[in-house]
Amino acid sequence: MGIGSALKFLENLSKRADLDQIIRSNEGIGDLANKAKPTKPQLDPAGLGANKLPDFAENIEYTTTDQGVLIPKVELDLSDYMGRTLTPAYGDRTYAAKSLTQIQGPDGSLITLDQPVDMEGGNQFMRSNDGIWASEEGAMNRKATAMGNMDDPVMVYTAMAGQAGDASRMMSDATMGMVEQSPITKKAAKAYDERIRETLDPNWVGIQNPNVREYLKNMPMTVRRELWQEMDKKIYKDQGFPDLGVIRAAITEPELLTSPSFSTGRSFGALDSIRTSPSAHQTYNTQVEGSYLGALPYDVPGDLIWRDFFEDMATRKIETGKSNPQRAFLMTPSIQQKVDQQMVDEVGAFTEMLKGRRSCVFLFHFRLFP
Repeated sequence: MGIGSALKFLENLSKRADLDQIIRSNEGIGDLANKAKPTKPQLDPAGLGANKLPDFAENIEYTTTDQGVLIPKVELDLSDYMGRTLTPAYGDRTYAAKSLTQIQGPDGSLITLDQPVDMEGGNQFMRSNDGIWASEEGAMNRKATAMGNMDDPVMVYTAMAGQAGDASRMMSDATMGMVEQSPITKKAAKAYDERIRETLDPNWVGIQNPNVREYLKNMPMTVRRELWQEMDKKIYKDQGFPDLGVIRAAITEPELLTSPSFSTGRSFGALDSIRTSPSAHQTYNTQVEGSYLGALPYDVPGDLIWRDFFEDMATRKIETGKSNPQRAFLMTPSIQQKVDQQMVDEVGAFTEMLKGRRSCVFLFHFRLFP
């Protein structure tokens, strides 16, 4: 990348709407910690909760114990993959190889869960399993079929939105652990249960039913997600239900707590085969096998990697006035991008910006927290 192109790229980078969020995810809370009354987006830029978090997302407390060993993180050089085909492993932000044992309660103290939550990923699945990616059977089969039409693809983790883990067993187990120790009245539980039966599942057993955990295991992922979306409303929180934003923070990889959606690059994996096989994951029951390759030095904005997809979304927005990148990304297993010089240059420039941001500040004309 020539000097002129580099300066133009950095100038465009400085105008990104998500630039503050990108830097926050790499550098922490910064001067925001001194704000007397931080706003909801400042506390929770990734949108973990429908309600305002009680503290900055990074400050939500929880306790874990190690449960297995992650393959050591390896930093890779994107230029070594010049000409290779990348395809997204689009997934939730949960961490792996740990057991969640305590979560912050409404008074700030830690509540010990009666049943620890096995954390399986999410984003570090490639470093903790013999498979490099897993999903629900239908989705994984569609992705495998699409990869069969690609030229020796490399899967690259790309982050879903902050609440994407809602469909997982990890979220259900953590939420039930908090529900069981929350001061929910029978009247409030009845109102919630009636709402669920009316809108989601006429056979819903009830949030305080002793068999509810078993019922949740067999519930479709999409319905399970909607349970927690409903519970996340202020009317329930005010009646003693747990704070769903706090629970989501407790199951989210710390490095992804505040990252923008589509952040890309924290895991690269090479396929052994496009054949799918059963996965031991409690949520995502089907996997493809392969080997962990490494990670970029920093997560990078998704549009630097998935350039064709985001250019198509921009064109669609201009032509139709409508664009839903998150849904389109989820529903398009054939997304792919060749590593070319533009990608290598832009990812390199972005990485150098983060490494030496203070020396580059004159190029950006931004303040991190205005």
